[in-house]
Amino acid sequence: MTTRSTFSRIGLLAAVLLGAGNAASAETLRVGGVGAAMAMLPPLFASFDRGEETKLEVIPSLGSNGGLRALSEGVLGMAVSGRVLNPEELAQGMTQGAAMRTPFVLVTSHANPNGLKSSEIADVFKSANAKWADGTPIRIILRPKSDSDTAIMGALFPDMAAAIEKARQRPDLSLAATDQDNADLAQRTPGSLTGSTLTQVKMEKRNLRFVAIDGVEPSMENLERRAYPFAKTLYFVLSAKKNPAAERFVAFLRTPAGQAALLATGNMLVAN
Repeated sequence: MTTRSTFSRIGLLAAVLLGAGNAASAETLRVGGVGAAMAMLPPLFASFDRGEETKLEVIPSLGSNGGLRALSEGVLGMAVSGRVLNPEELAQGMTQGAAMRTPFVLVTSHANPNGLKSSEIADVFKSANAKWADGTPIRIILRPKSDSDTAIMGALFPDMAAAIEKARQRPDLSLAATDQDNADLAQRTPGSLTGSTLTQVKMEKRNLRFVAIDGVEPSMENLERRAYPFAKTLYFVLSAKKNPAAERFVAFLRTPAGQAALLATGNMLVAN
């Protein structure tokens, strides 16, 4: 997603949502941000607000940067980000309300993918002729340079940042702008390989298979016992302007019931 399209979407949202009136905004908690987290929000919120006193409205397709911008402009009551706040955002009074970790995964449409060693993933991305064990061509799907998953992949696996940049030079590779675009492309591309998160694949019920890394399958159990060390951290971000519903929701996530609800969506709370 380009910066211009993101800002245009935020501007349109601001015009529509803020024009709905103060009464509606008092009844509704609007949340947007990184696409991987959007499908988990309704079940989390249902566990939090059993009395249905507050309505949750999920604003899709904003991404981390767009969600934080919308939060700063008052369009959202809370944002979910795939990255830490930068100095400008901190200066605006934004704060990290809570953080959670979900397994960062490699996924494919291949019906029976072989596992990969973490040390060989970069070579797979660099190669124009990489194949699965049964001879099926591996078709890489890339993300934009500014996307948080690009930075995470570059940091998690040896030599991966350089491998991704080399892969960008290939005209045959697909580029997915959003997390949902990425999963859609992975599902319909034979032999696909791309990065994602367990929470997105699980909560969106994606028809994708996980690729074992170093012989370990991604799961919450393996993440908790540190057998699977590859993870992405997601942040619930609050604005300087207090939003009581957002603050109550973040407080709920720290309770035993909230942590159980997080676990059910493929996430675990990060201790402060």
